[in-house]
Amino acid sequence: MKEKKHSIKSDFSMLAILIIPIAVAVNFVGGQLASLLKLPMYLDTIGTIFAGMLCGPWVGAVAGGLTNVVTGIANPVNFAFIPVNVLAGLVTGFLARGKMFGTWWKWLISMVIMAFVSIASAAPIVVLVYGGVTGSGTSLITAAAMAAGANIWAAVIGTEGIWTVMDRIISFLIGYLVIRVIPARTLVKFGCGENYIKKTTAGK
Repeated sequence: MKEKKHSIKSDFSMLAILIIPIAVAVNFVGGQLASLLKLPMYLDTIGTIFAGMLCGPWVGAVAGGLTNVVTGIANPVNFAFIPVNVLAGLVTGFLARGKMFGTWWKWLISMVIMAFVSIASAAPIVVLVYGGVTGSGTSLITAAAMAAGANIWAAVIGTEGIWTVMDRIISFLIGYLVIRVIPARTLVKFGCGENYIKKTTAGK
């Protein structure tokens, strides 16, 4: 099969553009659910990761950035985390281009990379802008750790490390399960869709 050439323009096909508002809506619902239930996860990158996996890094980044702009209107805290969601889309998209979701060991490496980038980008914002407490479910755990005597950086990174990994695994699995039911004839129309045909939709 001829190697597919990628560009920002080719990533933004009509179908890919239509995926963006869907991804933002999914992120909004997931984030609201996590906030209402005070879950120690964010669930606001499910759509971002799905868009990055299917359409590539630039579509994922736009979906992530727009999510925090939309949710930031209701909760201004989210404006500060725009870079985190943008990076989640970018990294996921580049991993998808590199066919890093095809085998279990590549999948494990990808989860670690995705979580590391998110923690590295989010922790300084949580500590330097909000003093370790943002009002999310993870903040309750962070506050408890700090009250027990933990250093603010250790408390934030430790809490974010555990729950961000879980968040990314859940988000990836949801995105992957959705991609599995997309027909091959539709997958080929997306930037990274061909990467999933042999493993998930061959024969459809």
